[in-house]
Amino acid sequence: MEIGIYTITGAIAAVSSVALARFAVGTSFKKKRSKWIELDSENVQDTEKGFARVVLEYEQKDGWLTATARSLAYVKRVKKDQVIAISATCSHLGCIVTWDEEQNIFKCPCHDGRFDGEGRVVSGPPPGPLRRHKAKVEDGTILLATETVPYEGDTRERV
Repeated sequence: MEIGIYTITGAIAAVSSVALARFAVGTSFKKKRSKWIELDSENVQDTEKGFARVVLEYEQKDGWLTATARSLAYVKRVKKDQVIAISATCSHLGCIVTWDEEQNIFKCPCHDGRFDGEGRVVSGPPPGPLRRHKAKVEDGTILLATETVPYEGDTRERV
């Protein structure tokens, strides 16, 4: 009889702790979905003219809080149906880089980091290239993903 009571009590405790843990953790382990932001195509220039500075503004949910998030990207049209979107966040300490059209490089003002037109490190302390926004063109409309991805040329080891 005692074994039966302990078994039932243990089963109830196990089920309750699984439910409680799922409630406490919630969706923190779910991968955040990237949103696609529509850009005004007139702001995006052709390759010869360099990059257009674009502000991405979107709703971001963090737990129960929903807020407006903003990020900065540099976008240029490579072909009629292809664009490059480079994040303006430096890979060193997260400063905002600027595009210098005369020198054809991205400059980080804080620690003198320099990146080429593809986002690769030219000089300075940045440990790796600038990240990219996924980009696509649908029916002449340019769409950028809110989530950034590593540049394909990034050969750093990931821990």
